[in-house]
Amino acid sequence: MKKADRAASKTPARLTRSQRGFLWAFGVPTFLLYVYICIVPMLTSVRDSLFDWDGYGEKVFVGLKNYKEIFTDPVFGTSVKNDLLIVFFKEVIIVVLATLFAMCLTRLRFGKREGGAYRYLLYLPNILSIIVITRVWKFFFELGLFDRLLKMLGIGWTSQNGWLADYPLPIIIFVASWCGIGGFMIILISSINNISQEVYEAADIDGAGVFRQMFSITLPAIMPQIRYMIVTILTSSLAANLNLILPFTGGGPGTKSYVMGLYVYNAAYTDMRVGYANAAAIVLMLISVALAGTVNTLVARREER
Repeated sequence: MKKADRAASKTPARLTRSQRGFLWAFGVPTFLLYVYICIVPMLTSVRDSLFDWDGYGEKVFVGLKNYKEIFTDPVFGTSVKNDLLIVFFKEVIIVVLATLFAMCLTRLRFGKREGGAYRYLLYLPNILSIIVITRVWKFFFELGLFDRLLKMLGIGWTSQNGWLADYPLPIIIFVASWCGIGGFMIILISSINNISQEVYEAADIDGAGVFRQMFSITLPAIMPQIRYMIVTILTSSLAANLNLILPFTGGGPGTKSYVMGLYVYNAAYTDMRVGYANAAAIVLMLISVALAGTVNTLVARREER
């Protein structure tokens, strides 16, 4: 390659007039809107976390006192532990079942109507309101329907104080996972349908069975979607667990099902400590970013191998 060609390849291409016009018309306003909606509130929250403030009166500067109190509060420690447990089991259950259902509905020879019915039933929780979901499951456990189901199956397992009182976290994990399987399953089905059928036909000719095709063809092809699923579950759960737990258990009994989002909510709207709630929200954000970055890096490294 000539020196002139090398120099030209290293020189960044300049934007055309139309490209610059498009950037100014759509890119810059979008960026400014993002800064106003996301960055400014974040910086405001960091500022307010350094004050003792009830949301209405005068702000009193306390520095890092709010953060010190958060890290010495045992309730916050319980909240972090519960959040991590919920996220971990949600990751395992949703990733495994969504992948399994997507493979079954695409690779097994279901009829058109039968496959459509299964997809609808599995996706149904995604179109229901979280209030409807929590009320239905709450009635299911509180009215003794779960006990009757166990009796019908010949299982003598019972709870002393009620299922939601004795086993709040396992129930929350089950319901949260049930709500998330269908949406990710649809994403994986779309990805699997994009795999060339010629690859599967060649595998059939070579004598590869269904399981060999699943691990050698399907899974490697949908790994980017699985990576997206893992990171999305992690980043959305830490903030969204509040939406499920608040109407379901309210964090009870005691602090048995407390999560970080509920901790922030109660600090702001029950205790009226807005500065303290902002500090807790900043800690929640940092934990989310650290976990998401770590998981994303680990999954990306595994894909490169």
